[in-house]
Amino acid sequence: MKSILLLFILVGCTQKYKTYPVVDKNKFSLEEYQAPITPKLRRTLKQTKSFCEGQIFFSSNAKTMTENQTRQEISYMCPDSSYLMDAKITDTWWTTIIYSRSCVDIEAFCTKRY
Repeated sequence: MKSILLLFILVGCTQKYKTYPVVDKNKFSLEEYQAPITPKLRRTLKQTKSFCEGQIFFSSNAKTMTENQTRQEISYMCPDSSYLMDAKITDTWWTTIIYSRSCVDIEAFCTKRY
């Protein structure tokens, strides 16, 4: 029982899912999402992106680095379109006493105007 309690203290893990019906790639914010007013759009190809960042002790901030990279990756997805539809962002973060890792998976559909 003590070893299980010690394991919970030494290792922590969280996973969050966020969905966005429509994303304006030029004005996207993780903290303050507002659905944009768009022309009529239809979904086309599905794109996925995955990336991770790690940190040893306090050498960097892996969570902040993945948040910044999330904004960049969303702006690079679907270069022919200004909007993404049905986007899902999965953020996984785990830590031990000496090492932390933050991973992000992005799934979204490209769009075309009707």
